[in-house]
Amino acid sequence: MTLLTTPKALSSTDPDHLDFLHRKLLYALDERPVFWWKRGTKYGVIDGEAIPMWNMWVFFVQRVVSHREGSFDVASLEAVYLTDLDSGDLLDTWHNFYTGETLPAPGRLLGPETQTFRKNGSSIAATPLPGLEIERTHTLGPATVVGDDVWLSFDSSAIVTRTNLADKPQFRINDLETFNAKLGDILDPDVMSAPASATLHLISSWQGWLNMGDRPGSQVTRLIARKTFDFENIPDQLQDLMKSTYPEIVSDPVAALDRAPESFEQ
Repeated sequence: MTLLTTPKALSSTDPDHLDFLHRKLLYALDERPVFWWKRGTKYGVIDGEAIPMWNMWVFFVQRVVSHREGSFDVASLEAVYLTDLDSGDLLDTWHNFYTGETLPAPGRLLGPETQTFRKNGSSIAATPLPGLEIERTHTLGPATVVGDDVWLSFDSSAIVTRTNLADKPQFRINDLETFNAKLGDILDPDVMSAPASATLHLISSWQGWLNMGDRPGSQVTRLIARKTFDFENIPDQLQDLMKSTYPEIVSDPVAALDRAPESFEQ
């Protein structure tokens, strides 16, 4: 059972209401698992010119493993697939048109990890991931309510140090996320996890595996996302990618939250 009381009306700035939205919109008020699928494009940006690099499919399984009055713990596992801009085929290598080098694509799994979030959206701690040290900051809210629609902003910044690659610079990323749900679902006490969608914009330094050296520039990612409660409701192409690469996760996504953590190179 949830510790939080469903408000009769929603305030866009009340910290308790934002905490309630954070849990119910992104995850669940109980401990049921949720799946998020994401689809988008990664761009390289030099001198203000954005050039598509590859398309992406992303799969998330997440589950709140402990609810408390002022904080909660979320276990998550992410699988990221880079696909060709034209054919849509899965990329095992990618030709870096900036450098002329053809490079192996990075690993696809990040996690599982468990993060502890405070009421204000900030995180206290996270499960260590192999080869990475991640320093995160988060900003939750405000919410926007128009008619029967609720939007919640949740922004994150991270500095990633590659502990196993001392010669690589730190990787910096800003993740600007906006989540949307129906107000009727948010205020319905019988709905433990509101059906939701999202738009995400990521702004980062060059990923280390691209071997960009000291070239100035950045990467920008644009993604759409949707939450679902059944793996079969994930788009067919992402289902096929998951089944061909991680059939054991497909067969039991929740059990995968207990597997040994992995990390791909940022």
